[in-house]
Amino acid sequence: MANTVSPDETDIPVEQKTPRVGPNGVRCGFAALTCALAGLLAQFPLLRNSLAYYTDDAAIQILPMWYRLGEQVRGGSWPVTLDVGSWMGGNLVLEALFGVWNPVNALVWVFVSVMPDLALAGDVVRSAAFSAIALGSYLLFREYGARPWAASVTAASLPFCGSLFFFDAVKWPAALLAFVWIPYLWWATRRMAKGKANAAWVFVFGILAVTAGNPYGMLGVCGVLFAVLIETAVNRRWRVTGEVFLASAAIVAVAPLVYLPLLLSSHVTWRSTGGAPRNTGELTPNLSDLLNASLPGYVPEIPNVGDSAVFFCWFAVPLAAWFDWSVVRQRRRELTGCLVFTGIFLLMAIGPSDFWMFRWPLRLLHYGYLGLGVLLAVLLSAGLRTDHLRRRTMVATALLLFCSYLGWAANPAPTMLRRQVLTVLGLAVLSGTAVWAFRRLGTRGLAAVVHAGTVGTFALQVHWFVDRHTPPPYYYPTNIAEARAHFAHRYQGAVFQISDLGGIGPPRPGPEAWHDLMPGNFYQATGIESINAYTGMGFSALSNAVCLSYNGSACADAYSALWQRVPGTEAPLANLLRVDTVVVQRRLIPEPVVPAGWHVVQRTDRITVLERTVAAPRTSGRLSWASPNVRVTANTALDNRHETATFSRSDSRGGQLLFARLAWPGYTAKMGDRQLPAHAGPAGLLQVDIPTDAPNSSDIRISWSPPGIRIALICAALGALTTTALAAAQAHQHRHGALRRASR
Repeated sequence: MANTVSPDETDIPVEQKTPRVGPNGVRCGFAALTCALAGLLAQFPLLRNSLAYYTDDAAIQILPMWYRLGEQVRGGSWPVTLDVGSWMGGNLVLEALFGVWNPVNALVWVFVSVMPDLALAGDVVRSAAFSAIALGSYLLFREYGARPWAASVTAASLPFCGSLFFFDAVKWPAALLAFVWIPYLWWATRRMAKGKANAAWVFVFGILAVTAGNPYGMLGVCGVLFAVLIETAVNRRWRVTGEVFLASAAIVAVAPLVYLPLLLSSHVTWRSTGGAPRNTGELTPNLSDLLNASLPGYVPEIPNVGDSAVFFCWFAVPLAAWFDWSVVRQRRRELTGCLVFTGIFLLMAIGPSDFWMFRWPLRLLHYGYLGLGVLLAVLLSAGLRTDHLRRRTMVATALLLFCSYLGWAANPAPTMLRRQVLTVLGLAVLSGTAVWAFRRLGTRGLAAVVHAGTVGTFALQVHWFVDRHTPPPYYYPTNIAEARAHFAHRYQGAVFQISDLGGIGPPRPGPEAWHDLMPGNFYQATGIESINAYTGMGFSALSNAVCLSYNGSACADAYSALWQRVPGTEAPLANLLRVDTVVVQRRLIPEPVVPAGWHVVQRTDRITVLERTVAAPRTSGRLSWASPNVRVTANTALDNRHETATFSRSDSRGGQLLFARLAWPGYTAKMGDRQLPAHAGPAGLLQVDIPTDAPNSSDIRISWSPPGIRIALICAALGALTTTALAAAQAHQHRHGALRRASR
């Protein structure tokens, strides 16, 4: 008879002998070990590069804006939907990725804003997220019947799979926070389907995942709900299927709150929500890449990828020949949802690079790996097959050699060959030790070897792919208080920076460059208003007028554009934008011509700084121009979204007001109860037209709200009401069932 489990265990099916996850069923020791190990592994990259997590979008977009948002939340503002001083990057509901409706995200912002160092704050957030993902995965694997040790070894490795670690964690931490909720949602939904959890928990985890603001996370939510729905239908549990459907509808009803403003505003941005699917190959793995998911040194042939981006875990392929695959066949009905979820996301991960508003399918790979993790934990729980030892050894060896060949064929460079040889030898030793430990020591020995292998392989990956030059050392500022003190006396009022940020950094020296220039959202974090900001969406009219890029760079032509008089206003664009300071990178314009009314106040080897000769009077409002026949006597900004202006006219002709606000969809202007035309004017600035039949003096009230917000709030309220009704019905049914059992 085949030896399929540890010698110290019986042949009871896994589903029967594993206690269900519940208040008294969680093995706290294994759960704590899983979280602790994930938190420990998160520190490994920092031993090689203290700024390993402080690079790319994380450093110049996410963390500085988290800091700014945290200060606003501490000041009593939440949700923060619009930040006019951040210009193209200030429509936060449109950007979506900050998750402005998510209360946990708000707590993260507050934490970042009270930390003295942005890089350190980012490290702590990543470590907490890794531990949270590991715990959620552990609970999910246990819910599918995995033993505590098997759930632990699989869950501890998942946060460090290639796509999640090297991309979401290092570059896009907002996406990492969105992924945190997916295993919890899956766990809660499946428990609800089994009558062991209330729909309220499903709704809570669902809305946390949806409001995190990451569209890939939204796909994960839909995938989880669809998978559990299919699983209950396949098992002909129709009442439960109906409950899952209602819970799913309630969660999806919250999505318009997050994504409807994006869809209704996309026409003014760079990003299109239409277009046919296409494949540029960017961040697009292929099937052969997935076959190498257990090789820690494998670098896929994907443009601009230089790390093990498709890595899953070291033990999936090497131990495949030793698994008892009959477990999957025997439990295929209850694993239906897992198989559906895994299949969907692995297929999407190797799909076209651009589809609707989604791009870079590598970002979906770890969602598929979450489903694979369920299968792997279930297979491990059944133990290893140790019959037909020679045959299994040959199959395992062949698998490793085949994967190694694929890795070498993709990149036959001598360095990669050495890596492949070391990888294969290491995996062979680890898998052989795992089989030996299982035969001699049982599941405890196997768990110890697998955990040790995870630590070892991740340490090897850190050694290969992370050092003090990887990620590139751009040396972005980390201490916002110091940066604020440094720039406060140098740059006055609203700043326009003309610089090529892509030309700063490796191989050029970095730290001193940021003494004069600020990248991405750093001006916003320091409290200085700047036309430059990092944005994933943009505002086409403004970026075309002054050639602003996504990361806040501006080309040399922006300088002349600032001084050109805008037709119909006879005012230079700099006045309409209410610019007070212009910072010019000398590498772009060595000696900028100084326009009338401005003078040079600083000149260094890197920059020339210009300020107005006579400071322009500023009110709290953002009015920047009024037509000659209109006199504005008062202008007050109540907050980012509301502003008032009091005007008088010298004649009965119509007039126009221009505000230093981008005309995002959602603005309204009213004079009393009368709606006034409010639309995009020069460079996309908000223009309000005063009709000829309007009173010669009056007040104008300007307000902004996310487009579609009313219907979005109604949908969210309907979702909450549906959940309340479903949760109440489930609670009543649970109490009724308990009373019936007690009366027997």
